[in-house]
Amino acid sequence: MNHKRHSTVVFIPHAAGRVYKIHLSPTLLKVVAAFAVLAFILSLVALLGSGNFVRQRALYRSLEKENRELRRTNQKLQEALAEVHSRLEQFEQRTKQLAIAAGVADALVAPAPPPRTSVGTGGPLDRLTGNPEQLLQREAQLERQLGAVEQRLSEQQLLLSHTPTIAPVVGVITDGFGPRIDPMTRQAAFHDGLDISAAFGTPVKAPADGLVVFADREAGYGKAIKINHGYGFVRVYGHLDRIMVKEGLRVKRGDIIGRVGMTGRTTGPHLHYEVWKDGERQNPLHYILDAY
Repeated sequence: MNHKRHSTVVFIPHAAGRVYKIHLSPTLLKVVAAFAVLAFILSLVALLGSGNFVRQRALYRSLEKENRELRRTNQKLQEALAEVHSRLEQFEQRTKQLAIAAGVADALVAPAPPPRTSVGTGGPLDRLTGNPEQLLQREAQLERQLGAVEQRLSEQQLLLSHTPTIAPVVGVITDGFGPRIDPMTRQAAFHDGLDISAAFGTPVKAPADGLVVFADREAGYGKAIKINHGYGFVRVYGHLDRIMVKEGLRVKRGDIIGRVGMTGRTTGPHLHYEVWKDGERQNPLHYILDAY
């Protein structure tokens, strides 16, 4: 007689307690084992899924925090760009004003407008037009414009410093520029300069910056000085009592170069002052702004 094989599970709660027995057939045992394995696998999957969920949640929170930081950074960048645009506009306006004052307004070129974006391309807002490359281009253009203005102002300053504008000596004009009767010969003659009567020994000043090219006696002029002021200007100072500069010396406007005397062809102490421009004689009164 064949008896089916089965398994018995015995439960003993405690030493004096009742004993419980459960008889399991092989088929039922297999089902229980299968359920146990399945439960273990599901538990393992749940555990892994729970861990992955925790990691995903942590990553999400990290990305959310990073996104908030990026939004704040982007807002600061937008504010900085707006400030840069405002500063560039101010600098461009000041450059334009300086260019007008320097007479080089035609050298300024208006900044190229930013390229227009078509509808739906997601272009920048109007208040934030431009990108770093365009800002650098505007900055480079502004630098070139400022350089042109500075160069022109420097040239004008140099020209003004070398253009006679003050009287070499203050006194009484006894003879002007143009036709006259020569006081020595009593003949009609052309007077090349301006005769300024002043006390003997009165200081004579350079009316502009320049280079002394002659400082010695010359026929008719007596003790004389010639100064090349550049830009085609040459000045002659005659009938001096003393010469206080030497050839090759650079002088500044207002420097004392000699003293009034009566050397050469003269009837009294005075300064003979001539102005030449590009080899042509000029009326010295046209280059004296502080007297007469």
